[in-house]
Order: sequence, then structure tokens, then C-alpha cells
Amino acid sequence: HRRSVMHGGKGPREAVLVGFMGAGKSSVGRMLADRIGAEFIDVDEMIGRNAGRSIREIFASLGEGVFRDMEKAAIRDAVSVSGRVVAAGGGAFLDEGNRMALSAYGPVFFLDASCEAIVARLSGDRSRPLLPGEGNELHGLMEKRRPAYLMADFTVPTDGRTVLQVAGVILRLLARHRSPKRNGVDE
Repeated sequence: HRRSVMHGGKGPREAVLVGFMGAGKSSVGRMLADRIGAEFIDVDEMIGRNAGRSIREIFASLGEGVFRDMEKAAIRDAVSVSGRVVAAGGGAFLDEGNRMALSAYGPVFFLDASCEAIVARLSGDRSRPLLPGEGNELHGLMEKRRPAYLMADFTVPTDGRTVLQVAGVILRLLARHRSPKRNGVDE
């Protein structure tokens, strides 16, 4: 059974979470979906289920191009049903088509984390497909992706915040979200 929280008579709200791997999209997304009575969709998990193999295996055996095609199809599927919180993969929001589909679906929240926080969260995690070495290489990839992430409706800093605190910030922003796209850091 799924709790349905009413928002101004509109029923469950949609939301999209983007950001670098390790920013907390899946953890925050699950908690957020539970709080608003929505279904949680992790695009990377959906791709892995559909392909019958891990994201890392898809990258290694089929290549990034094939993975990105699978990702586009999974995003189209994810946004085809209302009432979902969708967590997009770390590189998904760089693609203009994906950005348009996700932005049209619901407000997009960029979970912003520092390079240091990402390294700390991902240390020892070998399941990530594009986890470069620590330091400059990781920082470079994050900076390359940042302009795309900043096209999100809201930027939510995650450093020093728990999953519960980040989900709380997003809940407050969802409750206030009635206006066109805004830029800058929110909360």
C-alpha cells in the first residue's frame, strides 16, 4: 500500500533528482518518494534489471554508447507514468534530450556534493562504471558535468547533511514550487 499525500488537491507530486554519482540521489529519492506517496525509480537500477547485468558490466562489455542508448530508453519509460520520483544516472542530465524529458516531467533537483564528500562516500565502491582516480581526475569530471547540473530547477547542497535533511529541503521546495524555473542555490 502506498501513502498518498495530497498537494493542493493534485495528488502525488513528481520530482527528478540529478547529480554526480555518490551525491545521494537513490537514498534521498527513496525517502522522498515514501514521504510524498510516489513510486521511486532509479534509472540505473532500471537499466540493470532490463539488461540483466550491472551498469559496470554494460560499460565493460557493450561500451558507454550502448549504455547511453539504454539510458535514454529507460528515462522515456520512467517519465511515462505520473507520480514518480526519478533518480537519473550521473551522466544522464548532460544529454539534451534527457534533460528536456526530465525537466518536462517535474521539478529537477541537483544534489550538489563536493569532490571530497563524493570521494568519502564512494571509497571502496567498485560497482561504479566511471569512477576515475581520486583527486584531479574526479574533480575534472565533476566540473565538466556541473554546467548541465546547474540547469536543474533547484540546487540542493548535500555536504554535511543527512539523507533525511536533504529530503526535507526538497519537500519544502516542492511545497513552494509554483513558479517557473529559478537558478541559484536553494536552501
